[in-house]
Order: sequence, then structure tokens, then C-alpha cells
Amino acid sequence: MRALLSSRRFQAAASIVLAVGLLAFFLSRVPLGDIARQIAAASPAWLGATLLISLSTFVLRSVRWVWILRPIARVPFFSSFRATAIGFAANTVLPARAGEILRPAILARERALPFPALLASIVFERILDAMSQLFFLGLALATGPSDGALGTFASGRIRWVVAAIAAIAIGVALFAVLWRAATERFLETLFRILPGRFRDVARRIAHTFLDGFASLKTPRLALLVVSSSLFMWLVINVQIYCAMHAFGLQLPLSAAFVVTSAAVLGLAVPTPGGVGGYHAAVQFALTNIFGVPLAAATGVALLAHAISFVPISLIGFVLFAASPLRKQGLKQLQGEPVDGKR
Repeated sequence: MRALLSSRRFQAAASIVLAVGLLAFFLSRVPLGDIARQIAAASPAWLGATLLISLSTFVLRSVRWVWILRPIARVPFFSSFRATAIGFAANTVLPARAGEILRPAILARERALPFPALLASIVFERILDAMSQLFFLGLALATGPSDGALGTFASGRIRWVVAAIAAIAIGVALFAVLWRAATERFLETLFRILPGRFRDVARRIAHTFLDGFASLKTPRLALLVVSSSLFMWLVINVQIYCAMHAFGLQLPLSAAFVVTSAAVLGLAVPTPGGVGGYHAAVQFALTNIFGVPLAAATGVALLAHAISFVPISLIGFVLFAASPLRKQGLKQLQGEPVDGKR
């Protein structure tokens, strides 16, 4: 049974089954004809803006990665963008967001860089993403009256919970950057309670996590990395805002902060490309928090997901096909290269 659970084939099959189940549930709540009418009536201008903004977010993500990697090496923008595009394309066809491993693997092979350091940068990216999204969600809750569009979701209790989570996350990040030696000693104390066979794995994970914060040690780089993260997530929120307005939903920008947070939670479900999880989460947020009609919420979820994933996936597949890496194959790329070698 353990071998079966660890099998990649089983994981892929389970991921696909989960995606199909979530998507079926998502679509079962509203007649397909109503969804089609909502999509047909969507504004082409707003959808075009959504598409352009979506593509710009990957440019911003690639620039941020270049800055994060500055303590390791000076990586050209196009190398960063190509690895990012291929990684996101892989996420649409591989389970458990395997593209997040392919991104540093591709760049490590291309630029002869150490894979563990690049992997640490991806871990750091995810932390930055979570903190940035918490910032915008907190902003929406702080500025939205509890009797307004956010309703009970903007209650004082929810606001305090989000504020506490954000404060803890920021505190942990600052402590890890400013007092790394103390952090390592604290973690080493915790590792002693683990069985011996798990300690080395825990140490590697911890060092990978801490190495990701290297770019924050330089004030200028720290400012660039943090400000670019906040700006990128503002752009992502504006993308959702445009998608909602394409369907005639006159919701404020703060509503996009909440919907984007829901979408991020949906993407955490281990399905290829977030299929099913993303759709159900966005549909839930729009209908249950903002009172959007079910058909319109479903249309927003479908098109917002397609615009976010399809264009960059096509670009990623084209870049992979045009790259010498295509001969090595996706399966081989999932190994861990060291200094550009297996």
C-alpha cells in the first residue's frame, strides 16, 4: 500500500480524479445554458484587459525571481522568464504543482547553478506570495465596513485573525533574516524530538527555507523584492477585478482582494493547473460573500482561470519545444541537478 501511495502514477490518477470531481460539482450547481449565456455576454474589452494584465504578471514574477537570485548569480531576464513559463505550463499537466520543481531544475541546467539554492528561492517566493496576499486581504477587511459588500466576512473577529496571522508571518520572516544563527539553534532543538531517520530531512528543509531569505540581507535587494511582490499581487488583484467587470459585476477593487485570496486557497488543492479547486473557491467567494448570481460567478471562475493559465501554458510549451532541454524530457528534469549536472 505504501508503494502504491508513493507511486507517481497513482498520484497523477488521484489528482485527475480529484480535479474531475471538483469540476463536476462546480458545474452541477447551475445549468450549462445559463453559463454559456453569461460567457457570451461578457465584455470583450474587459476580457482583453484581463488577458494583457495576466501576461504582465508573469513578466513581473520573472523580474522578481531575478532579484531574489541576485545573491546567487546574475540571471538574465529571459532565462528566468523561460523557466517560469515552462514551470507554469507543467503545472497544468502534472499533479501536485510539479512545475515548481521544474522551474529551478531548468534554470540550474541552463545556467549551471546549484539546484538546492534555486529551490530555496522558490520556497521563498511562496512565502512572499502568501504574505503579500495576506496584506491585501487584510487591507480589504480593514477598509470594508461590516455592513457593506463584505458583510459578516469583515467582522471584527475575522479581521483580528487575519491581522494575527500576518503579524506572525512577518515576525518569523524578520527573525529568520536578522537572527539566522539563533533560528538554526532553535530548530535544532526542535529536531531532537524527531526520530533519527527524519532529522537529516528536516535539517535540509530548514536550511533550504532559511537560504531563501538571502536576498533580504541587502537593504536595496530587500526593498526591490518586497515592493515587487506587493506590486505583482496588486496587478493580479486588478486582473480579477477586470474579470469581474467583464461580467458586469460592479464590485470594488477590495472585493478582488477577497476573491483572489479564495482563488489562491483553491489552487492549493493538488490538481493539475488548479482545475476544480480554483473554480469552486472563486464561485463560493462570489456567491456567498458578495451575493453574485451563481451563473455569473461560474462564468467569472471559468474565464478567469482560463485566462490565467492557458496563454502562459502555450507560451511555456513553445519555449520548451524551442529549447535544447526538450531532448532531456520532463521526467529527467524532475531529478535534482547539482551545478548543472545530475
